[in-house]
Amino acid sequence: MLEAEFCRRNAARIDQLAADWTLGQQARKAAAETDVADFCERAQSLFNGVSGILWRDTSWNLFELLGRTWSEDDHTRVIAWLMKPTAPHGLQDAFLKAFFKRAFDTDAPAGTVECRVAVRKRIPRGEVDIEVKGPGWWLIVENKIDCEEDQGQTKKYADHYEKFAKLGKSFFPVFLSREGKRPESRDFAPMSYRALREVVEEVVEKVRPAPEAEQLVRHLVQHILCEVEI
Repeated sequence: MLEAEFCRRNAARIDQLAADWTLGQQARKAAAETDVADFCERAQSLFNGVSGILWRDTSWNLFELLGRTWSEDDHTRVIAWLMKPTAPHGLQDAFLKAFFKRAFDTDAPAGTVECRVAVRKRIPRGEVDIEVKGPGWWLIVENKIDCEEDQGQTKKYADHYEKFAKLGKSFFPVFLSREGKRPESRDFAPMSYRALREVVEEVVEKVRPAPEAEQLVRHLVQHILCEVEI
């Protein structure tokens, strides 16, 4: 008798649990259908609100806008401008020092503040892309963004500046290219455009550019990242 009563009570509880579970499933299904309907209604409302608006791409880059994506001269001038401590970019000699550190794994020599920067510097055996002249030292940058080195080019440049090295001056040559390839002259330290971008980013994290120059610096970083570096 007791066993029959026990079974009856448990059966009633099981029936009640089953009924509650069924009601819960139905409630969740109804809620999900309501959420989907609400989402579709909101999406349609949003679409109706913006239909007819002319969508515009608000992003732009100075190098692309001017059609100078692969212009070696334009990239050279921007790099040289950042190296010039007296230029109105607000970085002073921070970029030049960071460039030295990345290219040669050593601190820049003294006198970076008073150095002179020249672009397309004529020398007896050619034309150097960037020449930075400090007190008793030279930094030379040969920039090849989308072409190969002319035969014997870096060797001729090295021969020219090594004459000064024999007089106790210091000579720091860099060969800048997209992939950081090694040039003919082993005197030149190779640097990639990826490394150049990282130098720029490192500097602007520590020294904020002048407001007028900040957008140009940002465009340079974006352009190298998206179009130039390998």
